[in-house]
Amino acid sequence: MNEESQQNNNSLFPVALITIAVIGVLIFTTIKRQPSSGADSFSQWFGQEAPDFTVTDIEGNKHSIKDYRGKNLMVIFWATWCPPCRAEIPHLIELRKEVSEDNLAIIAISSEELDKVKNFANAQKLNYTVATMENSYLPRPFSEIRAIPASFFINPDGKIKTVVIKSLTLKQIKSILNAKTTE
Repeated sequence: MNEESQQNNNSLFPVALITIAVIGVLIFTTIKRQPSSGADSFSQWFGQEAPDFTVTDIEGNKHSIKDYRGKNLMVIFWATWCPPCRAEIPHLIELRKEVSEDNLAIIAISSEELDKVKNFANAQKLNYTVATMENSYLPRPFSEIRAIPASFFINPDGKIKTVVIKSLTLKQIKSILNAKTTE
C-alpha cells in the first residue's frame, strides 16, 4: 500500500467511527423509547373495569369475566405452539396447587382449534381453566393483544390491575397478585 492511500485510510477511520457511534445512539434511543413488555400500551386500562366477555372452556362450560367478581382473576392469552407460553405452564400448575380457586381464578385462552387445545391440556395435565376463543367476541383491551403470552390481572372488584406481555414465573405471578394498587 502506498503512502497516499495509507493516509486516506487513516483519515476515513475517525469518520467511520463517528458514523457508527451516531447510528448506535440512534438505535439505542429508539429501542429505549419502545415499551419493554408491550404492557405500557395497556396502562390506560389499569384501574378501569374489565369489560365482560364470555369464552367456552375445553369441557364446554361458559366463563364470563363478571362471574369472577369477588376473587382475583388471571386471564392469559397463549398458544400450544408458543415456547414462552409452554415455559409458563409449570408455574401456572404450581400456582393452582398453592392458591385455591376461591381466591384466584385462572382462565387461559387460546385461539387455536378446540381439539388441539383440549389434547394439549390433557397431555400436560393442566389444572386450571383452559378455553378457546371459538365464537367469542373480545372487547378492548383484550382484543388488542399482539404478542403472547399475555396476562391480564383483574382485582376482586373487577378492575384491571396490570397486564404483562411475557412468560412469568411463579414468584413473579405471586408478587403481582400480592401487590397493592394505588387508585
